[in-house]
Amino acid sequence: MREDLKAQQLFEEVLQKTETGRIRWEPTAKENLFIAPIGGQFTLAVSENAREDGYGNEYTQVVLVLKDKERELITVTTDIEGVEDFRMRQLYELARRLANKVDDQIDKVLGELSKL
Repeated sequence: MREDLKAQQLFEEVLQKTETGRIRWEPTAKENLFIAPIGGQFTLAVSENAREDGYGNEYTQVVLVLKDKERELITVTTDIEGVEDFRMRQLYELARRLANKVDDQIDKVLGELSKL
């Protein structure tokens, strides 16, 4: 389906730009939700959400959403052909680390540890 192809293209581009540090992810009030403004008129959001499979088993699913100023335009999940779970989780983890400046924090701790 054409919609799936566009969703897959969006995901691939967002993952690639996140890996190269071109997308500036920001934390939100929700610990598992990170956002990134794109071009002044769009917002990306990536989150990890608890789900239930219908048999009482819980699991987490990573969701990528593109919004404009008024509405949600597209939601990308692993239900889209070509979007694999481990790559969605990779995007989420990269966004989380960038938004929370994890590497900077680790560098500070390493600096403190070197003084001990």
